[in-house]
This record gives sequence, C-alpha cells and structure tokens, in this order.
Amino acid sequence: MQLRTAGRKARRFLLATAHYDAGMRHVVLSVSPLSTEAFAPYGRVLSPSGDRDTGREGYNIWIQPFAAESRPRLQIVRYHARPFVVALVERHLHVTEARQPLGGPPAIIVVAEPSETPPEPEALRAFRLDGEGVLFHRGTWHAIDAYPERGSHADFLFLSEEATVNELFEHPGKTPARTQVHDFQAAGIEIVIDANILFKQKNP
Repeated sequence: MQLRTAGRKARRFLLATAHYDAGMRHVVLSVSPLSTEAFAPYGRVLSPSGDRDTGREGYNIWIQPFAAESRPRLQIVRYHARPFVVALVERHLHVTEARQPLGGPPAIIVVAEPSETPPEPEALRAFRLDGEGVLFHRGTWHAIDAYPERGSHADFLFLSEEATVNELFEHPGKTPARTQVHDFQAAGIEIVIDANILFKQKNP
C-alpha cells in the first residue's frame, strides 16, 4: 500500500513537471508536518492544547480567535485531486479564515506570512493536514487550492465571511477589494510541491 501511495504521488509530481518551460523560473517546495510551532507565523492549529478557556465538569472549551467584519459563512469545500502546482495565492484583509478536514486523505496547503506585497517563492511553506484544522492570521497568504495526497478529493469545513466569498465568486475577473491575489505563473514562476517523501511520515 505504501508503495502504491508513493507511486501515485510520484506520478502527480511528474505530471506537475511534465510541461517544463525553460523560460520560467522553477521552484520546488518540500512539505513539512504540521505543528503548532511551525505554523505559528501563519496562524493557529485547531487542536485542544494547553489549559481550557472555559467549560464545566466533563466539558472543556478552547476558544479560537476567529474574526470577520461581515456575516460569517460556514461551508463545505471539496478540493479535487490535481497536479501539485501552485499558481495563485491570495490573502484576505477582513477575515481570519479557518478550515478543518472532514476525514478523507491528508491534504497539503501552502502559506506565506502576512505582508502587503506578494511573497517571494522561497517564502512559501507547504504543510500536511492529516485531521487537524488551521485558522489563518488575517492577511496570511495561501494557495487558493488544497492538494489531496491521494484519492479523488478531500473535503473541508470552511469558515470565512459572506462579503469576502461573495466578492470572489459573484464577480470573477474583477479585481477584489477584500482580497489580494498574486499569480506566480503570470510572473514567470512555476512552483511545484514535492510531496513524495511524505508517504512514510505522520504529523507529530
């Protein structure tokens, strides 16, 4: 099973690099296991750690700092299997987005620290989500896609805000006001995720 999984990942990595363009700058991202410390510059890992914030006997609560400037929006998002290529990244200016895997295979997300200017490719980090969710800091750059390691798709519970989501999907092609978007491929940069080493690894 491990060999078959590794083979599928290798094929998707090769598919990502099959159309090599010598005129583009090429960057390969390695994938890191998710941990609270490693993810701290980009947001929070959604897990019950440390002392509880409130609760009662037999009932613990850890409060997460989700914030939105318009009506919150809770939705289920299905990310379909795709080549491990990062083309577009974005950051949201008015909401701290959260996403929580709903079972299924592990998936890879790509992030960079909040900044007013688009990140350099070397500043991108790829993390493996295997059951744990994350809450982005406001303004954290992230790939618009998540990348299932295997299978046909990965499902996420996705918490954002109405105004940000509606702006992106109701007016495609129009420059959004609540989100900043950067296209690496249009800038002549191809970014490929190399996840082949992960088939023997688990998050700590």
